Amino acid sequence: MISRLIATVKTYNNKDLLTLWMNNLLVVYAFLLPISQTIKATVFVFILLLFFIRGNIFAYLQESLSNKVVRSFLYLFLIYVIGMLWTEDIDSGISAINSIKYGLYLIVFYSFIDGRYIDKVISAFILGMLVSELTSYGMLLGVMPWKLQFDKIIFYATQSVGDPSPFLNHIHYGVALAFVVILIGQKIIFNKNKVFIKILMSLFVLTATLNIFITGGRTGYITFFLLMIVLSRFYLRKWAIPLLLAVLLIVTAAYNNSKIFKSRAFQSEKNINALFDKTPNFNTSIGARIGILYYAYDIIQDHPIFGVGTGDTMTEIYKVVPKKYYHIHQLQHSHNQYISILISLGFVGILIFFNTFYQIFRYKQDEQDLKFIMVFATLAIAFGILTTQFNLRFFMPLWMVMLAVTLISRARRTIVNTPLNDKKQLLQIIVLGIVFSVSSLLYQLV
Repeated sequence: MISRLIATVKTYNNKDLLTLWMNNLLVVYAFLLPISQTIKATVFVFILLLFFIRGNIFAYLQESLSNKVVRSFLYLFLIYVIGMLWTEDIDSGISAINSIKYGLYLIVFYSFIDGRYIDKVISAFILGMLVSELTSYGMLLGVMPWKLQFDKIIFYATQSVGDPSPFLNHIHYGVALAFVVILIGQKIIFNKNKVFIKILMSLFVLTATLNIFITGGRTGYITFFLLMIVLSRFYLRKWAIPLLLAVLLIVTAAYNNSKIFKSRAFQSEKNINALFDKTPNFNTSIGARIGILYYAYDIIQDHPIFGVGTGDTMTEIYKVVPKKYYHIHQLQHSHNQYISILISLGFVGILIFFNTFYQIFRYKQDEQDLKFIMVFATLAIAFGILTTQFNLRFFMPLWMVMLAVTLISRARRTIVNTPLNDKKQLLQIIVLGIVFSVSSLLYQLV
Protein backbone atom coordinates (compact mmCIF):
# COMPACT_ATOMS: atom_id res chain seq x y z
CA MET A 1 0.00 0.00 0.00
CA ILE A 2 2.80 2.40 0.95
CA SER A 3 4.72 1.61 -2.26
CA ARG A 4 1.54 2.31 -4.29
CA LEU A 5 1.08 5.63 -2.45
CA ILE A 6 4.67 6.65 -3.18
CA ALA A 7 4.25 5.65 -6.82
CA THR A 8 1.10 7.79 -7.06
CA VAL A 9 2.82 10.77 -5.49
CA LYS A 10 5.77 10.38 -7.85
CA THR A 11 3.38 10.49 -10.79
CA TYR A 12 2.37 13.99 -9.71
CA ASN A 13 5.83 14.81 -8.41
CA ASN A 14 6.46 18.52 -8.47
CA LYS A 15 9.67 19.41 -6.66
CA ASP A 16 8.51 22.95 -5.98
CA LEU A 17 5.23 21.73 -4.54
CA LEU A 18 6.93 19.12 -2.35
CA THR A 19 9.42 21.71 -1.10
CA LEU A 20 6.53 24.06 -0.36
CA TRP A 21 4.81 21.43 1.78
CA MET A 22 8.04 20.61 3.59
CA ASN A 23 8.35 24.28 4.51
CA ASN A 24 4.72 24.31 5.67
CA LEU A 25 5.37 21.25 7.80
CA LEU A 26 8.45 22.86 9.34
CA VAL A 27 6.27 25.74 10.54
CA VAL A 28 3.92 23.22 12.16
CA TYR A 29 6.95 21.44 13.65
CA ALA A 30 8.22 24.71 15.17
CA PHE A 31 4.82 25.45 16.71
CA LEU A 32 4.65 21.98 18.26
CA LEU A 33 8.20 22.12 19.67
CA PRO A 34 7.12 23.33 23.14
CA ILE A 35 3.70 21.62 23.06
CA SER A 36 3.72 18.02 21.79
CA GLN A 37 6.80 15.88 21.30
CA THR A 38 4.75 12.99 19.90
CA ILE A 39 2.89 14.93 17.19
CA LYS A 40 6.09 16.85 16.41
CA ALA A 41 7.90 13.55 15.77
CA THR A 42 5.13 12.44 13.39
CA VAL A 43 5.44 15.72 11.49
CA PHE A 44 9.15 15.10 11.02
CA VAL A 45 8.46 11.63 9.63
CA PHE A 46 6.29 13.23 6.94
CA ILE A 47 8.95 15.85 6.24
CA LEU A 48 11.46 13.04 5.78
CA LEU A 49 9.05 11.13 3.53
CA LEU A 50 8.60 14.15 1.27
CA PHE A 51 12.38 14.67 1.28
CA PHE A 52 12.87 11.20 -0.21
CA ILE A 53 9.94 11.47 -2.63
CA ARG A 54 11.30 14.77 -3.97
CA GLY A 55 14.35 12.92 -5.30
CA ASN A 56 17.89 14.17 -6.03
CA ILE A 57 18.68 13.08 -2.49
CA PHE A 58 22.46 12.99 -2.88
CA ALA A 59 22.53 16.43 -4.48
CA TYR A 60 20.54 17.91 -1.57
CA LEU A 61 22.70 16.07 0.97
CA GLN A 62 25.82 17.36 -0.73
CA GLU A 63 24.46 20.91 -0.61
CA SER A 64 23.62 20.62 3.10
CA LEU A 65 26.95 19.07 4.03
CA SER A 66 28.84 21.80 2.22
CA ASN A 67 27.82 23.98 5.16
CA LYS A 68 30.38 23.70 7.98
CA VAL A 69 27.80 24.10 10.74
CA VAL A 70 25.65 21.31 9.31
CA ARG A 71 28.72 19.14 8.88
CA SER A 72 29.82 19.69 12.49
CA PHE A 73 26.68 17.95 13.77
CA LEU A 74 27.34 14.99 11.49
CA TYR A 75 30.81 14.69 13.05
CA LEU A 76 29.26 14.79 16.52
CA PHE A 77 26.85 12.00 15.62
CA LEU A 78 29.64 9.91 14.12
CA ILE A 79 31.87 10.14 17.20
CA TYR A 80 28.94 8.88 19.28
CA VAL A 81 28.55 5.93 16.91
CA ILE A 82 32.28 5.21 16.85
CA GLY A 83 32.35 5.35 20.66
CA MET A 84 30.11 2.27 20.68
CA LEU A 85 33.14 0.22 19.66
CA TRP A 86 34.59 0.34 23.18
CA THR A 87 31.47 0.71 25.30
CA GLU A 88 30.15 -2.07 27.52
CA ASP A 89 26.66 -0.76 28.21
CA ILE A 90 25.13 -1.11 24.74
CA ASP A 91 21.63 -0.05 25.78
CA SER A 92 22.84 3.20 27.33
CA GLY A 93 25.01 3.78 24.28
CA ILE A 94 22.05 3.43 21.94
CA SER A 95 20.05 5.77 24.17
CA ALA A 96 22.86 8.36 23.97
CA ILE A 97 22.95 8.07 20.17
CA ASN A 98 19.17 8.50 20.02
CA SER A 99 19.48 11.72 22.02
CA ILE A 100 22.15 13.14 19.72
CA LYS A 101 20.64 11.96 16.40
CA TYR A 102 18.45 15.07 16.24
CA GLY A 103 21.54 16.94 15.10
CA LEU A 104 21.12 15.15 11.77
CA TYR A 105 17.75 16.84 11.30
CA LEU A 106 19.65 19.96 10.31
CA ILE A 107 20.84 18.18 7.18
CA VAL A 108 17.23 17.74 6.06
CA PHE A 109 15.93 21.14 7.23
CA TYR A 110 18.76 23.05 5.58
CA SER A 111 18.12 21.32 2.25
CA PHE A 112 14.64 22.76 1.75
CA ILE A 113 14.08 25.85 3.92
CA ASP A 114 13.05 28.85 1.84
CA GLY A 115 14.03 32.34 3.02
CA ARG A 116 10.41 33.48 2.95
CA TYR A 117 9.62 30.94 5.67
CA ILE A 118 12.21 32.18 8.18
CA ASP A 119 9.89 34.55 10.00
CA LYS A 120 6.99 32.09 9.76
CA VAL A 121 9.01 29.39 11.55
CA ILE A 122 10.24 31.76 14.27
CA SER A 123 6.73 33.18 14.78
CA ALA A 124 5.29 29.65 15.01
CA PHE A 125 7.70 28.76 17.81
CA ILE A 126 6.84 31.98 19.66
CA LEU A 127 3.12 31.20 19.26
CA GLY A 128 3.71 27.70 20.63
CA MET A 129 5.44 29.22 23.64
CA LEU A 130 2.51 31.61 24.09
CA VAL A 131 0.12 28.64 24.23
CA SER A 132 2.38 27.01 26.83
CA GLU A 133 2.57 30.20 28.85
CA LEU A 134 -1.21 30.76 28.85
CA THR A 135 -1.68 27.15 29.96
CA SER A 136 0.90 27.64 32.72
CA TYR A 137 -0.84 30.74 34.05
CA GLY A 138 -4.19 29.02 33.67
CA MET A 139 -3.06 26.24 36.00
CA LEU A 140 -1.57 28.69 38.48
CA LEU A 141 -4.78 30.74 38.62
CA GLY A 142 -6.97 27.65 38.93
CA VAL A 143 -8.63 28.13 35.55
CA MET A 144 -7.09 24.94 34.16
CA PRO A 145 -6.32 21.62 35.90
CA TRP A 146 -2.79 20.53 36.77
CA LYS A 147 -3.31 17.48 34.58
CA LEU A 148 -5.58 17.45 31.54
CA GLN A 149 -6.58 13.97 30.41
CA PHE A 150 -9.37 12.49 28.32
CA ASP A 151 -9.60 8.70 28.37
CA LYS A 152 -6.11 7.51 27.28
CA ILE A 153 -5.07 10.91 25.99
CA ILE A 154 -2.91 13.06 28.27
CA PHE A 155 -2.87 16.59 26.87
CA TYR A 156 -0.44 17.75 29.51
CA ALA A 157 0.68 16.91 33.03
CA THR A 158 2.91 18.89 35.36
CA GLN A 159 5.74 17.30 37.32
CA SER A 160 4.04 18.32 40.55
CA VAL A 161 1.15 20.49 41.72
CA GLY A 162 2.47 24.02 42.20
CA ASP A 163 5.03 23.74 39.37
CA PRO A 164 3.14 24.99 36.28
CA SER A 165 5.29 23.56 33.47
CA PRO A 166 2.55 22.09 31.29
CA PHE A 167 4.00 20.39 28.22
CA LEU A 168 7.74 20.21 28.91
CA ASN A 169 9.98 19.13 31.76
CA HIS A 170 10.44 22.25 33.91
CA ILE A 171 14.17 22.33 33.09
CA HIS A 172 13.47 22.60 29.37
CA TYR A 173 10.50 24.90 29.85
CA GLY A 174 12.56 27.40 31.85
CA VAL A 175 15.30 27.49 29.22
CA ALA A 176 12.74 27.86 26.43
CA LEU A 177 11.16 30.80 28.27
CA ALA A 178 14.56 32.45 28.76
CA PHE A 179 15.25 32.10 25.05
CA VAL A 180 11.84 33.39 23.97
CA VAL A 181 12.33 36.49 26.17
CA ILE A 182 15.50 37.23 24.19
CA LEU A 183 13.77 36.37 20.91
CA ILE A 184 10.90 38.79 21.42
CA GLY A 185 13.13 41.40 23.02
CA GLN A 186 15.20 41.37 19.83
CA LYS A 187 12.06 42.02 17.77
CA ILE A 188 11.07 44.94 20.02
CA ILE A 189 14.49 46.59 19.86
CA PHE A 190 15.63 45.90 16.31
CA ASN A 191 12.46 45.51 14.23
CA LYS A 192 10.38 48.43 12.96
CA ASN A 193 7.01 47.29 14.24
CA LYS A 194 4.02 49.48 15.07
CA VAL A 195 3.89 50.88 18.62
CA PHE A 196 0.82 48.77 19.47
CA ILE A 197 2.61 45.59 18.37
CA LYS A 198 5.66 46.54 20.43
CA ILE A 199 3.47 47.07 23.48
CA LEU A 200 1.92 43.61 23.06
CA MET A 201 5.36 42.05 22.63
CA SER A 202 6.63 43.90 25.71
CA LEU A 203 3.76 42.40 27.73
CA PHE A 204 4.71 38.95 26.45
CA VAL A 205 8.34 39.54 27.49
CA LEU A 206 7.20 40.54 30.97
CA THR A 207 4.81 37.62 31.44
CA ALA A 208 7.33 35.13 30.00
CA THR A 209 10.02 36.44 32.36
CA LEU A 210 7.70 36.10 35.35
CA ASN A 211 6.73 32.62 34.13
CA ILE A 212 10.37 31.53 34.47
CA PHE A 213 10.26 32.30 38.19
CA ILE A 214 6.93 30.66 38.99
CA THR A 215 8.16 27.27 37.72
CA GLY A 216 10.63 24.99 39.47
CA GLY A 217 13.37 24.70 36.85
CA ARG A 218 16.53 26.20 38.34
CA THR A 219 18.26 25.70 34.99
CA GLY A 220 15.84 28.25 33.55
CA TYR A 221 16.84 30.76 36.23
CA ILE A 222 20.54 30.28 35.52
CA THR A 223 20.05 30.44 31.74
CA PHE A 224 18.02 33.64 32.05
CA PHE A 225 20.68 35.36 34.18
CA LEU A 226 23.52 34.31 31.89
CA LEU A 227 21.67 35.38 28.72
CA MET A 228 20.94 38.77 30.29
CA ILE A 229 24.61 39.22 31.16
CA VAL A 230 25.67 38.41 27.58
CA LEU A 231 22.95 40.67 26.17
CA SER A 232 23.96 43.62 28.35
CA ARG A 233 27.70 43.09 27.86
CA PHE A 234 27.86 42.61 24.10
CA TYR A 235 24.64 43.99 22.59
CA LEU A 236 23.09 46.63 24.84
CA ARG A 237 26.11 48.21 26.46
CA LYS A 238 24.46 51.65 26.77
CA TRP A 239 21.48 50.05 28.46
CA ALA A 240 23.42 47.45 30.46
CA ILE A 241 22.88 49.02 33.91
CA PRO A 242 19.12 49.69 33.46
CA LEU A 243 18.68 46.18 32.06
CA LEU A 244 20.50 44.50 34.95
CA LEU A 245 18.63 46.65 37.46
CA ALA A 246 15.34 45.56 35.84
CA VAL A 247 16.42 41.92 36.12
CA LEU A 248 17.32 42.45 39.78
CA LEU A 249 13.93 44.06 40.39
CA ILE A 250 12.11 41.13 38.74
CA VAL A 251 14.12 38.59 40.75
CA THR A 252 13.40 40.44 43.99
CA ALA A 253 9.69 40.55 43.18
CA ALA A 254 9.73 36.86 42.27
CA TYR A 255 11.52 35.96 45.51
CA ASN A 256 8.94 37.82 47.56
CA ASN A 257 5.88 36.55 45.67
CA SER A 258 6.72 33.17 44.12
CA LYS A 259 6.65 30.35 46.66
CA ILE A 260 8.33 27.89 44.33
CA PHE A 261 11.15 30.29 43.39
CA LYS A 262 11.79 31.18 47.03
CA SER A 263 11.73 27.50 47.95
CA ARG A 264 14.17 26.56 45.16
CA ALA A 265 16.48 29.46 46.06
CA PHE A 266 16.47 28.43 49.75
CA GLN A 267 17.02 24.80 48.83
CA SER A 268 19.94 25.74 46.55
CA GLU A 269 21.56 27.83 49.27
CA LYS A 270 21.18 24.98 51.75
CA ASN A 271 22.63 22.43 49.28
CA ILE A 272 25.62 24.66 48.46
CA ASN A 273 26.36 25.34 52.14
CA ALA A 274 26.34 21.58 52.77
CA LEU A 275 29.18 21.22 50.28
CA PHE A 276 31.44 23.32 52.49
CA ASP A 277 30.97 21.24 55.62
CA LYS A 278 33.93 19.31 56.99
CA THR A 279 32.61 16.33 55.04
CA PRO A 280 30.91 17.56 51.82
CA ASN A 281 27.34 16.34 51.44
CA PHE A 282 26.74 15.01 47.94
CA ASN A 283 23.33 13.58 48.88
CA THR A 284 21.37 16.61 47.70
CA SER A 285 20.12 17.74 44.30
CA ILE A 286 22.98 20.19 43.72
CA GLY A 287 25.40 18.11 45.77
CA ALA A 288 24.93 15.11 43.49
CA ARG A 289 25.77 17.20 40.43
CA ILE A 290 28.89 18.62 42.08
CA GLY A 291 29.79 15.15 43.31
CA ILE A 292 29.75 13.82 39.75
CA LEU A 293 32.12 16.61 38.70
CA TYR A 294 34.38 15.81 41.67
CA TYR A 295 34.64 12.08 40.99
CA ALA A 296 34.70 12.44 37.20
CA TYR A 297 38.29 13.69 37.43
CA ASP A 298 39.64 10.21 38.16
CA ILE A 299 37.72 8.66 35.26
CA ILE A 300 38.89 11.33 32.81
CA GLN A 301 42.46 10.98 34.04
CA ASP A 302 42.37 7.23 33.31
CA HIS A 303 40.67 7.62 29.90
CA PRO A 304 41.66 11.07 28.63
CA ILE A 305 41.75 10.65 24.84
CA PHE A 306 38.79 8.52 23.74
CA GLY A 307 36.87 8.14 27.00
CA VAL A 308 35.17 5.05 28.38
CA GLY A 309 32.70 4.57 25.52
CA THR A 310 29.42 6.12 24.43
CA GLY A 311 27.22 4.31 26.95
CA ASP A 312 29.49 3.88 29.96
CA THR A 313 29.39 7.31 31.60
CA MET A 314 27.15 6.41 34.53
CA THR A 315 28.57 2.88 34.84
CA GLU A 316 32.02 4.34 35.47
CA ILE A 317 30.66 7.03 37.79
CA TYR A 318 28.88 4.39 39.89
CA LYS A 319 32.20 2.52 40.22
CA VAL A 320 34.17 5.44 41.66
CA VAL A 321 31.48 7.12 43.79
CA PRO A 322 31.22 5.71 47.35
CA LYS A 323 27.96 3.91 48.10
CA LYS A 324 27.17 6.36 50.89
CA TYR A 325 26.41 8.96 48.25
CA TYR A 326 23.20 7.19 47.32
CA HIS A 327 21.76 10.29 45.63
CA ILE A 328 24.37 10.02 42.87
CA HIS A 329 23.75 6.28 42.47
CA GLN A 330 20.07 7.03 41.86
CA LEU A 331 20.75 9.40 38.97
CA GLN A 332 20.00 8.17 35.44
CA HIS A 333 22.50 10.53 33.78
CA SER A 334 25.28 12.93 34.75
CA HIS A 335 23.13 16.10 34.49
CA ASN A 336 25.85 17.84 32.50
CA GLN A 337 26.28 17.27 28.75
CA TYR A 338 29.88 18.47 28.76
CA ILE A 339 31.07 16.15 31.51
CA SER A 340 29.10 13.29 29.96
CA ILE A 341 30.90 13.69 26.64
CA LEU A 342 34.26 14.15 28.33
CA ILE A 343 33.84 10.91 30.26
CA SER A 344 32.33 8.85 27.45
CA LEU A 345 34.31 10.15 24.47
CA GLY A 346 37.32 11.88 26.00
CA PHE A 347 39.02 14.99 24.75
CA VAL A 348 38.43 13.89 21.16
CA GLY A 349 34.68 13.89 21.76
CA ILE A 350 34.55 17.19 23.64
CA LEU A 351 36.64 18.92 20.95
CA ILE A 352 34.24 17.67 18.26
CA PHE A 353 31.35 18.96 20.37
CA PHE A 354 33.03 22.34 20.89
CA ASN A 355 33.57 22.47 17.13
CA THR A 356 29.79 22.86 16.68
CA PHE A 357 29.88 26.02 18.80
CA TYR A 358 33.00 27.28 17.05
CA GLN A 359 31.45 26.87 13.59
CA ILE A 360 28.24 28.60 14.71
CA PHE A 361 29.88 31.60 16.35
CA ARG A 362 32.25 32.19 13.44
CA TYR A 363 29.54 31.66 10.79
CA LYS A 364 29.14 34.59 8.43
CA GLN A 365 25.53 35.76 8.44
CA ASP A 366 25.01 39.20 6.91
CA GLU A 367 21.51 39.64 8.33
CA GLN A 368 22.26 40.78 11.87
CA ASP A 369 18.91 39.82 13.37
CA LEU A 370 19.37 36.24 12.17
CA LYS A 371 22.92 36.14 13.51
CA PHE A 372 21.57 37.40 16.84
CA ILE A 373 18.99 34.60 16.99
CA MET A 374 21.59 32.01 15.96
CA VAL A 375 23.96 33.11 18.72
CA PHE A 376 21.36 33.30 21.50
CA ALA A 377 19.67 30.02 20.55
CA THR A 378 23.10 28.39 20.82
CA LEU A 379 23.89 30.15 24.10
CA ALA A 380 20.53 29.11 25.58
CA ILE A 381 21.30 25.48 24.75
CA ALA A 382 24.92 25.82 25.91
CA PHE A 383 23.82 27.20 29.30
CA GLY A 384 20.91 24.77 29.58
CA ILE A 385 23.08 21.66 29.26
CA LEU A 386 25.29 22.78 32.14
CA THR A 387 22.79 21.08 34.43
CA THR A 388 21.11 18.57 32.13
CA GLN A 389 21.68 16.63 28.90
CA PHE A 390 20.21 15.97 25.46
CA ASN A 391 18.21 13.18 27.08
CA LEU A 392 14.76 14.40 26.08
CA ARG A 393 13.34 15.44 22.72
CA PHE A 394 13.46 19.21 23.04
CA PHE A 395 16.86 20.93 23.30
CA MET A 396 18.44 19.44 20.20
CA PRO A 397 15.33 19.77 17.94
CA LEU A 398 14.89 23.40 19.06
CA TRP A 399 18.53 24.10 18.28
CA MET A 400 18.27 22.51 14.83
CA VAL A 401 15.14 24.48 13.90
CA MET A 402 16.68 27.79 14.97
CA LEU A 403 19.90 27.02 13.10
CA ALA A 404 18.00 25.95 9.97
CA VAL A 405 16.31 29.35 9.70
CA THR A 406 19.37 31.43 10.62
CA LEU A 407 22.05 29.76 8.51
CA ILE A 408 20.37 31.02 5.34
CA SER A 409 19.30 34.44 4.13
CA ARG A 410 15.80 35.71 3.48
CA ALA A 411 16.77 35.97 -0.19
CA ARG A 412 17.22 32.20 -0.49
CA ARG A 413 14.72 30.50 -2.81
CA THR A 414 14.14 26.76 -2.76
CA ILE A 415 10.58 27.24 -4.09
CA VAL A 416 11.25 28.72 -7.51
CA ASN A 417 8.32 28.28 -9.86
CA THR A 418 5.41 28.17 -7.42
CA PRO A 419 4.07 31.58 -6.36
CA LEU A 420 3.55 32.06 -2.63
CA ASN A 421 0.56 33.70 -1.06
CA ASP A 422 0.81 34.39 2.67
CA LYS A 423 -2.91 33.88 3.32
CA LYS A 424 -2.95 30.64 1.36
CA GLN A 425 0.17 29.35 3.11
CA LEU A 426 -1.30 30.27 6.51
CA LEU A 427 -4.45 28.32 5.72
CA GLN A 428 -2.40 25.31 4.59
CA ILE A 429 -0.31 25.45 7.79
CA ILE A 430 -3.41 25.66 10.00
CA VAL A 431 -5.03 22.73 8.18
CA LEU A 432 -1.83 20.68 8.55
CA GLY A 433 -1.69 21.43 12.27
CA ILE A 434 -5.30 20.39 12.76
CA VAL A 435 -4.95 17.21 10.69
CA PHE A 436 -1.84 16.03 12.54
CA SER A 437 -3.28 16.88 15.96
CA VAL A 438 -6.63 15.18 15.35
CA SER A 439 -4.95 12.13 13.79
CA SER A 440 -2.66 11.78 16.80
CA LEU A 441 -5.57 12.01 19.23
CA LEU A 442 -7.61 9.44 17.31
CA TYR A 443 -4.60 7.10 17.18
CA GLN A 444 -4.18 7.34 20.95
CA LEU A 445 -7.88 6.59 21.48
CA VAL A 446 -7.72 3.52 19.25
